[in-house]
Amino acid sequence: MHSTRDIAGFTDQLVADCGLDTASVFFVDQSGEAPRVSYVHHFGVSGEAQHVYAERRVFVADPFACSANGETQFIRWGDPRIDALADECGDYRAFLAQHDIGVVGALSRRVTSRLSLIVGTHRYRKSRHAGDVPMVLLDERLRRLSDMVVGHLMEDLMAHSAGQIALRAALPCVGSVGDADVALSRRESQIAALICEGKQNKQVAFQLAISEFTVENHLRRMYRKLGIHSRAALVAKYARQLH
Repeated sequence: MHSTRDIAGFTDQLVADCGLDTASVFFVDQSGEAPRVSYVHHFGVSGEAQHVYAERRVFVADPFACSANGETQFIRWGDPRIDALADECGDYRAFLAQHDIGVVGALSRRVTSRLSLIVGTHRYRKSRHAGDVPMVLLDERLRRLSDMVVGHLMEDLMAHSAGQIALRAALPCVGSVGDADVALSRRESQIAALICEGKQNKQVAFQLAISEFTVENHLRRMYRKLGIHSRAALVAKYARQLH
């Protein structure tokens, strides 16, 4: 997925508003024989650091990438969930020291069972910024950024036939139900994916720029198509395939 102006602009503004020096937005893909990094956007990260992190496979030792699970979570550097992993990640610590990176924290989001979104936030060890980072604001902005990135990923998938095929292979509610093939529309697929990420109807409406009433109508049609009666059943259909 290529960086878009709104992702880049939002990331850059996040860095400024939260008193950071750098930020990195990227996916860790574990679907192939070897994990790989796919960059989305950087602010203030040198080309050398980007190259070393990806090509010399430092990301494999990154405790934030290793800790990605089914939840969308922001974890601060020094959090007990990271400390145990970080103590064993000599290559990652050496990389930070070499490039004068002081990690503030990172948001991790499991998009599928083999694809994770990571947004790392940093200050230089000798940062020009004074005072503490506003963690509550940073957490809120990172979650909004992750929604934006995943939304663009979904749009990219649905814009191309190859992506639609991949999506149908990953998500059973655009595949078969019982003995009949059940095809969801592009909009229905977007709504289904967001619902399965835990979004409420109001949040789905906001992200897709439609009314909450329209979301509810789409859900009713989807339930009829799929032979189910609740959003819990919809989530269950996704979960069986994604994990």
